[in-house]
Amino acid sequence: MGMEHKCFLFDTVNFNKELREIIILSGGTNNSDVLIKFINSNLSKICSPYTGESLTVDWEDELENGSIQELCDFAMTKYYSPDEEDGLSYAWDALLESLRNLTMNFKTEIYILGSPLESESFILDPGGMGLGFVYLEDIPVIYSELVGLKQCFMENCLTSLSNVLYEIDETELIHAYDKLVFIYKTAKEMERGLLITF
Repeated sequence: MGMEHKCFLFDTVNFNKELREIIILSGGTNNSDVLIKFINSNLSKICSPYTGESLTVDWEDELENGSIQELCDFAMTKYYSPDEEDGLSYAWDALLESLRNLTMNFKTEIYILGSPLESESFILDPGGMGLGFVYLEDIPVIYSELVGLKQCFMENCLTSLSNVLYEIDETELIHAYDKLVFIYKTAKEMERGLLITF
């Protein structure tokens, strides 16, 4: 069984304004002070990524190891709800391979995996299995593109070897494409970006 694709509506605008640089700084210096201060000053807006419950003043008791990655995981919940997950489940890799047969505006991985947040010395990846963002400004462009490419996908991509390699039939692949379109449609309507992980 492969990795399960998970996707969350994510407030990338405020994340970029308030937390992005803190994460880069904390990760680059391996110093958690600024992250802990951010969590404490936003306690009422942050929840546990493990339980989805609001944090209390003794939230640090819930930490498993207190690493920068884990603290980032907590801090990011200010911008999304861990309980509201919607993704491509196990069909993501076959769909990604199929999309590589299309000419697209962005690098193919961005549509399914998002873009990583990284600096020279740090990559944000709390779960250790990959994490990426699709930013709000790109959502409408990607949504329109995916809608426009549906027929081309149906004609060209379903004949590729990906459905054989990934043990997925054409109906499942079409459903995965439609699900991806739906995810971007919802993000566009809600004016949110996406957080994608496994």
